[in-house]
Amino acid sequence: MFNSYSPERSSQPAHLLSVLIGILFGSVICITLFAIIINVEHVEPEIFGVRLLIAALTSVIVFSSHHLLNALQTKKPLTIFPKLTWRWFVVFMVVLLTAYVDKAAEQLSRLVMLLWLAITPFALMLTAILVRTTAILYYSNPARRRKAVIVWANSACADLVKELRSSPLAAIDVIGFFDNRSDARPPAHLKKLGNLNEAVDWIVDPATGKINVDVVFIGLSNKEPAELMEVIEVLYDSTATTYFVPESAIFGMPGIQLRELAGKPVLASSETPFIGLAALPKRLLDLIGATIGLILLSPVMLAIAIGVRLSSPGPVLFRQKRYGVAGKPINVYKFRSMKVTQADVPVIQAKVGDTRVTKFGSFLRKTSLDELPQLFNVLQGNMSLVGPRPHAIEHNELYRKLVTGYMFRHKIKPGITGWAQVNGLRGETETLEKMQARVDYDLYYLQNWSIWFDIVIIWRTVKVLFGDKNAY
Repeated sequence: MFNSYSPERSSQPAHLLSVLIGILFGSVICITLFAIIINVEHVEPEIFGVRLLIAALTSVIVFSSHHLLNALQTKKPLTIFPKLTWRWFVVFMVVLLTAYVDKAAEQLSRLVMLLWLAITPFALMLTAILVRTTAILYYSNPARRRKAVIVWANSACADLVKELRSSPLAAIDVIGFFDNRSDARPPAHLKKLGNLNEAVDWIVDPATGKINVDVVFIGLSNKEPAELMEVIEVLYDSTATTYFVPESAIFGMPGIQLRELAGKPVLASSETPFIGLAALPKRLLDLIGATIGLILLSPVMLAIAIGVRLSSPGPVLFRQKRYGVAGKPINVYKFRSMKVTQADVPVIQAKVGDTRVTKFGSFLRKTSLDELPQLFNVLQGNMSLVGPRPHAIEHNELYRKLVTGYMFRHKIKPGITGWAQVNGLRGETETLEKMQARVDYDLYYLQNWSIWFDIVIIWRTVKVLFGDKNAY
């Protein structure tokens, strides 16, 4: 079942399971179309034969995904619905495109195609729930679950335990930890089974050679005690699966993740998800979104331009140097919301009641309408619709020395909106803690990006546009 998709197994079972999931969902898509065809009058099934074949092949490609497997394992199965829906939409569009190319589109029943488009996401969701329920029942048997302990706990181990407990299909029960330090070491909610010396005899009984655990997680930190090597030596002569869980602080960098380069495993720190062709989906979303936005909002932008010009003397647009991707300077455009100041004046963040902000500018900042010209930045390619918000260069130079991982946010294009902003971290960052929190959200976005994640952030941005109390 899903437990085949686990880190200690070879990659072959994981890929095989992904393909099987793809075949399953592809079968559901084809069965749904066939069921609709036979229930709609005056429709010849033969016309849809080629479409069924194309849908089946495309579905196997689109739905054979490790990300989909991970989503099936979460405690909230409904969160998989958007992932299934947009993948199904890709399959549907491929079918339509091929029908148009081979001039078969006119022969296809519009009623059948519309019903297929509307019903299939729910059929896929029902299938996902049934598969997940079956897998949970399978692993509810204690004999099919593995016992695990942690040796030398660190914060990364605490995060791991939390994720294992929220993923019932991982089929791993962590029963306790061994550590020479206090009982309050993370993960403190686990039972302390003893110190490292006691771990040696507990994991493998010296008298009988019996192994008392299936999995051992060993936390790696800046300084491990000598006793840890004794535990590792015992594990060499056992059948227990061993995982090493490194803490990011070892390397002095945040966001350490396992990646694969040229077929070899490596540890990467906050790697950009937009390498080569992987950047194409996000660029397409940016181009489509920015173009639609400029077309729909052009009357609003014209009205704002007139309002800025009438509210105070000075240019309509404000242009400021910011850091873009890879820390390269870019010009970011905004509608001017402040009175014109002298050149070469140090940049100071706007505060509540800031006298530099005009009355009309205050309205623009409250509603974030001053950011609309950045749609042109998106079309130029130096910004994205979603990404870490660009800070003034003076602020970058200040905070890069004070906030851990600050410059990692520049591994991707800055955005008009971002994950930090829709979580309330917008406006003035008057404390170091607020800036650290903003950077943490940016790094989370960097490590968990997806097209759907971008769409969620854009939707949440629209909802909070007119109620942001942190904009001055």
